[in-house]
Amino acid sequence: MNKFIVLLLGFLISTATAQSTEEIKKYPQNDFRNPLGITNYLSGNFGELRTNHFHSGIDIKTNQKEGYRVYSVADGYVSRINVSPRGYGNAIYIDHPNGYTSVYAHLQKFSDEIQRFVRDYQYAQQSFAVEIYPKAHEITVKSGDIIALSGNSGSSGGPHLHFEVRDTKTEEPVNPFLFGMDIPDTRQPLINGLFAYAVEGTVNGKTGRQSIANGANLDVSGKVGFGIKTYDRQNGADNNNGTYKISLFVNDEPYFTFTADRLNWNDMRAINRLIDYEDKSKNFSWVYQLFQPEGNPLKMFTDVKNNGIIEAEDGKTYNVRIEAMDFAGNKNTAHFKINGKAAPIGKNANPDALIFRWDEENYYKQDGIEIFMPRGTIYDDIEFKYKKSASGKHYVHDWYVPVHNYYTLTMVPEGIPAAQLSKAVIKREYQYRGKWRTDYTAAEYKNGKVVAQVRDFGVFSVDIDNTKPTITAINIKENSTFTGSKGVIRFTIKDSQTGIKGYSAFIDSEWVLAEYDSKTNSLTIDLNREGIPNGKHQLELKVWDEKDNTATYTANFNKN
Repeated sequence: MNKFIVLLLGFLISTATAQSTEEIKKYPQNDFRNPLGITNYLSGNFGELRTNHFHSGIDIKTNQKEGYRVYSVADGYVSRINVSPRGYGNAIYIDHPNGYTSVYAHLQKFSDEIQRFVRDYQYAQQSFAVEIYPKAHEITVKSGDIIALSGNSGSSGGPHLHFEVRDTKTEEPVNPFLFGMDIPDTRQPLINGLFAYAVEGTVNGKTGRQSIANGANLDVSGKVGFGIKTYDRQNGADNNNGTYKISLFVNDEPYFTFTADRLNWNDMRAINRLIDYEDKSKNFSWVYQLFQPEGNPLKMFTDVKNNGIIEAEDGKTYNVRIEAMDFAGNKNTAHFKINGKAAPIGKNANPDALIFRWDEENYYKQDGIEIFMPRGTIYDDIEFKYKKSASGKHYVHDWYVPVHNYYTLTMVPEGIPAAQLSKAVIKREYQYRGKWRTDYTAAEYKNGKVVAQVRDFGVFSVDIDNTKPTITAINIKENSTFTGSKGVIRFTIKDSQTGIKGYSAFIDSEWVLAEYDSKTNSLTIDLNREGIPNGKHQLELKVWDEKDNTATYTANFNKN
């Protein structure tokens, strides 16, 4: 069988996980070739846990270098091209006749044909960041055509090729391994931690989360759920990647299974309910919770009984097994035993508590603040907490509780002159990894109130963003001279509050393409590539933030 990442590695292996005839028909095994021409290893795999999302493809190492040729994996046509200072950076999407789309991201540059197409579009839009949808078959490619060079653009943390396979109709990312894309893998997943959660009751006489050992004997009263910290590693690399399948068994019966086969973009943020979000926020630790509420929209769970929660009965014994398995079939297993104890007397519910329901709209108004949450904003029912400090800050619930969708936050500004409120923003303070952090959300001032869409809990207040971005010239000043191949003008641009929204560069009053990399805050203008002739010129650079505060830099320069 012709294997995709086997071709990547240059030799054939057999897939350890057998696929049914139906699966092979659904996920064709021989359609895709290697997107690179080097021996490849993975630094990231499909479904790996990332901040606010799952990893939607595989990250192929490029020896910490840029500039490797990237090939189309099959015949097709370019359906989308993306250029962004963030996210995927430079990316190409190719639709194939088999109903799937291949995606190549963090590219250094496109092939000459695609580059000309993109450049013409950028100048027509007068924007570096563009999202282009060419007509079907407008740009056709054959299997093995060079479409780009590998790079480190966008939010990439180092040179590599991010490669995806998507269902063309739904745009849902699909695990590339399902297409026969496998690599030599004889290493079982790691189990670095096991945890018991006293959902309602106790574990060994204690409430909350308890770390447990493999082979432990637990006394449990009431309801308990379990979590596991697990990573996978393929041969040839020591990166901690995601685990393909995690299964919970109770008395040898399937009780909860997580499988990383397919993702839905609308549900990505629900990773925050799959994991122990509080532990991640405090310690940057990734624990899969093998019990989930009905409000988690992820479609990655099967064999679910009682939402993964065990209700221990007094006098009963439960043998629990957790299996962590990779796509190649390598498996690591943990065992422990539950001894059911009499359930404790439940606490009387607080009759004054305000309960926000996950499956209902929720509204709250008090002390100059209004909150409206559409249905599905939160994952669980919560006993909503709020207080206002003496300094006027609004403490909205608990920042260690995840939020799925945006909700409307409306605040009455206090002590801010009306003339400044067009620049009003919502300031959020919260704790992350033991330190206080701050972020800002652009807001609208209307009818005497400041309104914004937010997606987290925290400490909120109204602030004013009237600070311009900063422009730092790196290698240009008045009457600088750029000679020969050293014809690249460099800047650093930053904004301290709502962030950079856009920028424009002009040479002799004509718009010119300037490339921006948000992770390094760098902006560059290549005079030779942009066809700037020799002689004296005037440069003007404008940079603005989300509240339209604009900074301007001007200088005359010479090009020889």
